[in-house]
Amino acid sequence: MRKISLLAFLTILADGFDTTSIGFVVPTLAAQWQLPLSAFTPVFVATSLGAALGYAISGRLTERLQRREVVIASVLLFALGSGISALADSVTMLSVIRLVCGIGLGAAIPAVVSLAVEGVAAGRRESVTVGVTSGLSLGAAVGGAIGGKLILAWGWSSVFIVGAIAPLLLLPALWMYLPSDRAIAGGSTWADAQPQPARVSALLSAGLAPQTLLLWTFSFLIFTAVYALTFWVPSMLHRLGFDTSGVAFGSAAMGIGGVIAALLLIPLSFRFHVRNILLASSMLGAVALALGAWLAGMPGVLLALIVVVGASLIAGTIGQVALAVSLYPPALRATGIGWSSAIGRIGSVIGPGVMGVFVASDLAAPLWLLVPVVPILLAGVALRVAQKMSTRAAPVAAGLA
Repeated sequence: MRKISLLAFLTILADGFDTTSIGFVVPTLAAQWQLPLSAFTPVFVATSLGAALGYAISGRLTERLQRREVVIASVLLFALGSGISALADSVTMLSVIRLVCGIGLGAAIPAVVSLAVEGVAAGRRESVTVGVTSGLSLGAAVGGAIGGKLILAWGWSSVFIVGAIAPLLLLPALWMYLPSDRAIAGGSTWADAQPQPARVSALLSAGLAPQTLLLWTFSFLIFTAVYALTFWVPSMLHRLGFDTSGVAFGSAAMGIGGVIAALLLIPLSFRFHVRNILLASSMLGAVALALGAWLAGMPGVLLALIVVVGASLIAGTIGQVALAVSLYPPALRATGIGWSSAIGRIGSVIGPGVMGVFVASDLAAPLWLLVPVVPILLAGVALRVAQKMSTRAAPVAAGLA
């Protein structure tokens, strides 16, 4: 199983690199194509929309096909999408390509995580999930670390070419070592081995509806903030005078923070309730963003604060899965996790678009950091309300506990 977990981690790492690469490529493209940064808003929205669509269809595909096939096809799709991105010569063309690429990026994750936790003891599934999904943050960090050097040495297209080569090199290992669902299920298909999926209406039953809606609210708002920052922080740093390497390192800073969040979330969850951890981390993220807007003239301090922001907010994108796991009974758990993540993905589409409106309005670059503070604070309110409700009404599995 360790081999499968490693392959899942590497798949998600390649996914994280390709997802965030567009963020630190855009400032160079804007300069070369002589376009304002805000003109690339459709590219960011298309990337997130594609990922949301991929996430939404992944569950249905794994009901009908083998998960191994879904993973391999998705990795091939985002590898080819990344490679073709290097040929783009307009915002429209790049947006279409990134939409298709995003579908592969989104579809790969649920299927490969599902394989990674197959056969893992129930008590270790959360830690394995957090471990393999930390590849998203590490992929972003790797992209930021090498992206600037690639652009300076071989131009912006080299970033997309590397983003294509890495998953293509991974495909033979996925083909050879990912188990088939028929083998796992003892000769039957994956769909035959699974119970019929629960309807979403069960998540909105009388007892679960309030906490479900609060969980969805939190997921939507935190994804809105995270993806607004993931795609636009590099452009903000460009506006502030950072060179190409500095801009790419800004993407790495968010990713490094995400890796730190994943490493801390597991041990902290043994001592504190996940809901309380996320409430504290959300407030820390809001404070770090406000300080970043105030201290934007100090490059080293700003980058350090971006690391803090990444750790604080990406913890929420990981932790919302843990909230769903603790909220729903086993029969509803898969459906609950899927819908919470899907609602979050809608936020990942809206966040970059809303931020793009402020960029187009010529808002001073440091003040961009204040825009996500609003959804972060509202996300904190949702958690606090859920906390109050679960304290008053112990039924329904202790709320978002």
